[in-house]
Amino acid sequence: MSSAPKRSRSPRRYAGAGALTLALAAVASGSPPAVPWLNQRPAKASAHPPPAAPCRARVLHAHLFLQGATGSLVGGVNLLNTGKTVCSLVGWPAVSFTGAAAARERWRVRKLAASAAPVDVLADPPGSLRALQPGKSATVAVFWSNWCGPGAQPAGGPGTPPDALALHLASRTTIHVPLLRAPRCDAPQYPSTITVGPFTPTPRYLPESSRLRLRAAIVGSRPVAIKRGLRAFRVHRGERFHYDVAVTNTGGKPFHFATSSCPSYIEQFQGKAAQAYVLNCRPVGAIAPRARVHFEMQLGIPATARLGNNSLTWQLAPKTYEAPFTAAALWVVP
Repeated sequence: MSSAPKRSRSPRRYAGAGALTLALAAVASGSPPAVPWLNQRPAKASAHPPPAAPCRARVLHAHLFLQGATGSLVGGVNLLNTGKTVCSLVGWPAVSFTGAAAARERWRVRKLAASAAPVDVLADPPGSLRALQPGKSATVAVFWSNWCGPGAQPAGGPGTPPDALALHLASRTTIHVPLLRAPRCDAPQYPSTITVGPFTPTPRYLPESSRLRLRAAIVGSRPVAIKRGLRAFRVHRGERFHYDVAVTNTGGKPFHFATSSCPSYIEQFQGKAAQAYVLNCRPVGAIAPRARVHFEMQLGIPATARLGNNSLTWQLAPKTYEAPFTAAALWVVP
């Protein structure tokens, strides 16, 4: 078992005004023209492909990620299709534990409702798992609590964990995911409980080598002092807010965007669903070290937006390692 690797920072963690004002800046006079905004969404797999044969365990690479949560373990199993053809992963897997400790301990399995499974704005639609494409992945959410294995201490140590978590697939093959730890033993008189979600399409997180040597900052022409210590862009309900994101090369050599495709970015207005777009990177050549390029952005301010201080968050290539992230405060007026 391995713990979750360090990932890009989630925009939802930066809702406080103090953090939001850090990236707020005015567009300097004489700044070069911004690269125009591109109204393009990231491509996704079909929501209703013809059903394929069930995936077999040998073509799926499993990665377990679990972290502590008040004595329980929360996370999931990511399954990457390493085969050469499509296969299906639909519904819920049957799960069990293996090993000598599992043979001595009671457990029960519960299903997490499909509607309760988290949705990633960059993920393919759920129906795409009728034909999971090579190189794409799905995740089974896991919530595990109260393991009282051999040597367990009530309200304390879990004792010996199971050898592995077994996922039994519709293809009648099984994936065994090794376990190195278990959740806290809270109540020995009750069985351990593991709650699993349905197979859910999941964009792949990329390794540390994917880090972009770029820094992003939201800039615009209308930052105003709202009160002491708070500067914000003044926007109106229902308007189309135009702003720039300044992307700076923080590396020691010229930066080039991939020639095959431009990266996605996620834009989110406080309290509203995140939106994903494709960055208009094709007009951009090499970005020299310490040089920056402005990209034009557009954001629809909801007609029902809360008046006063709100947040705007923006993140480039969200699945890269420590993805470039920026945020700003928006002061909404009627």
